[in-house]
Amino acid sequence: MEFLVERTIAILVAVIGPLLTIFDLPGNTLMLLTAFFFAFFDEAIYFNGRLLSAMVLIYAVGECWEFCVSLFGIKRKKVSWFAVLFIGAGGFIGTLLGTLIFPILGSLIGGMMGAFVTAFAYELLHTGLSRNAWELAWAAAKMRFMAIIGKLVAGIALAALLVKQVVFL
Repeated sequence: MEFLVERTIAILVAVIGPLLTIFDLPGNTLMLLTAFFFAFFDEAIYFNGRLLSAMVLIYAVGECWEFCVSLFGIKRKKVSWFAVLFIGAGGFIGTLLGTLIFPILGSLIGGMMGAFVTAFAYELLHTGLSRNAWELAWAAAKMRFMAIIGKLVAGIALAALLVKQVVFL
């Protein structure tokens, strides 16, 4: 009974964290900070160096995955670095607009649509060929989706480790 509050908070954060990650919000960061809070709240009970190190590693891999896949995955289509940054900015703006317009899943859909629209516009203006523009746009949308999926997998792993740290001492 004495650990009920801590366990409830950990389970709540472990459920909310991956959901926030789906919406392109800082769910993984919330779970990592919660794990550190528990570790330093009561070191004797919750501090586990290996577990915290694994969580930091998973967090870093998830963030690197999202960044690299969403920005540099499109580079395989032989576009310029300007195009990569332009499409990345379009995906980011789409994420923001999607969140404002449709808060639930709007960030994911908006990010994919933003990457799609900016990639299509860039390639159409650059080459004038709609076929090439469609190919690049679909590739950009798929890369944005894969980036979020990879980050979500990291979030689920972080949630499991957080529950292990607090609930299954």
